[in-house]
Amino acid sequence: MKRKVILIFISCFFILMGEGRGKEVLEECPDKPNCVSSEANHSKNYIEPIIFNESNEIIKKKLIKVIEKFQGKILEDKENYLKVAFYSKFFGFEDIADFEIESEKKIINIRSAAQTGWYDFGVNRKRMEKIRAELK
Repeated sequence: MKRKVILIFISCFFILMGEGRGKEVLEECPDKPNCVSSEANHSKNYIEPIIFNESNEIIKKKLIKVIEKFQGKILEDKENYLKVAFYSKFFGFEDIADFEIESEKKIINIRSAAQTGWYDFGVNRKRMEKIRAELK
C-alpha cells in the first residue's frame, strides 16, 4: 500500500511539472551588447515584444514565412515557440533567435543573440525590428 501511494505521488509530481510549463522562459541576455530580448532586465538589451491581433495559428504561419524570407533555419518548433538560427552572409556568424507566442497577451516575446564575439554592430536588433515590420 505504501509503495502504491509513493508511486502515485511521483507520477502526479511529474505530470504536474510537465503541465505547469505552458510558457517558455527565454534565456537572459549576457552582459554583452550583442543580444536583445523583450524580457531583458538591462535597458541596453531590451527590445519591445511583437504585438499581434491574429490567432496563434495565423501569426505563427506568418512568422515562419518571415523567418524563411530572412533565410532563418528553424531549429526547434513547439506549439507556441520557435528557435531559429540566422547566419551572416559573409563570415557565416551564427545568431540564435527565440520567438515565444503568448496568446493571452497577444504578444511574441523575442530574444536574439550572437553566438560569438562581443559586439554585433546592432545586427540582432535590426533583424528583429525588420521581422516586426514584416509581420505588420
